[in-house]
Amino acid sequence: MNNNNNNNFNRISSTQPYLSDDARNALFEGKDRKWGNNSNNKNYDTLSNQDIFEKQKRDMEDQDKMLDALSGSISRVKDTAITINKTAQEQTDMLDELDVHVDSTSARMRNTTKNLITLTQQSKTTGYWSVICFLLLVLLVVIILASVL
Repeated sequence: MNNNNNNNFNRISSTQPYLSDDARNALFEGKDRKWGNNSNNKNYDTLSNQDIFEKQKRDMEDQDKMLDALSGSISRVKDTAITINKTAQEQTDMLDELDVHVDSTSARMRNTTKNLITLTQQSKTTGYWSVICFLLLVLLVVIILASVL
């Protein structure tokens, strides 16, 4: 008795069904219900098993063709993505190389600018020294001419 109670704990009594007839009919929509979508089954109601098999085979072949076309498209997209990746990698490498060249050129430009500033300052003093040397030469010539006369 106790074992019966464990198996039938949802039932009010073991002689009563789980669902009423109305509830069962509402769930199963009557005796003639078939699995799947009823509108889809109407296509098969008049067909023999061989016809259904052939129709499903054609449907599968159509799906295979569509999948093959989709596979081809995906392959092309993959190839394009690989090409884009290679191009991007090449351009990244070129940019890295350009960055190295720009850095070395910038360093040379800084050094050249420093040298130019130094040369400019030296040329200003060189001009003064040139004038001083010229004036000393003129002074020597005047002294020599004065001593000769």
